This record gives sequence, C-alpha cells and structure tokens, in this order.
Amino acid sequence: MKERFSITLDSDLLDWIESLIKEKVFSSRVHAVEFCVAQIKNIGIENIMLMRWGKNEIEPVFLSKNEIQTINRVSKKLNVDKDEALKILIYRGLEEISKDSQGSEKEPENKENKSRKVILD
Repeated sequence: MKERFSITLDSDLLDWIESLIKEKVFSSRVHAVEFCVAQIKNIGIENIMLMRWGKNEIEPVFLSKNEIQTINRVSKKLNVDKDEALKILIYRGLEEISKDSQGSEKEPENKENKSRKVILD
C-alpha cells in the first residue's frame, strides 16, 4: 500500500528530476523519488553518520554493517569515539589515494616529489 506525503526539494534536484522525466528515464516525480529511495535502501545501509568537513559543511556518510564493524574496531584500538575513528579512516584513505596518484605520475622523482603530503585540517 502506498501512502501520500509531501517533500520539499532544492530547485536543482527538482530540475534534474524533471530533465530525467523528459528523457523518459522516469515516468513521474514519484517514480524518480521511489527509485532513488529504493536504491539507497538496497545498498545495505545500517547507519548514517553526519561528518563535519568544515565550519558550515556537513555531509551524511552511509555505512554498511562491515564498515560499522571496522569503525568500532578502530575506535576501540585507538581509544577514540566513533566519529573520530571514521575521520581517521577517511583521512588515511585520502592519504593512500594521494600516494597512489603520486606514484602513477610520469614525472621523474626528486626530493620535492618525495616530500609531498596531504595536509588536512
């Protein structure tokens, strides 16, 4: 059984949905919203944490059961709360990505290239 309710969307999102309806990707706004919500549900999200990236920048991070277990292990091992453990994991991941991308550059290595680091506030 379907229930009726109202939602409010940013105009950018609504314009995007309308463009997909014109392209016949979705048949209606309801179809678009149902599809997107179903996709999020099917990902297997167990928890959502809000990450603060800056003073006014907050973003949801969707976590699976395995990711929650990893965060819990790191939290216990480092004796920090779960939010801090997630930040540490994200920053370490960004550092690894940075190292991998530096290694794939086709510039000759020198002292300057070796000393590059990702610095995050």
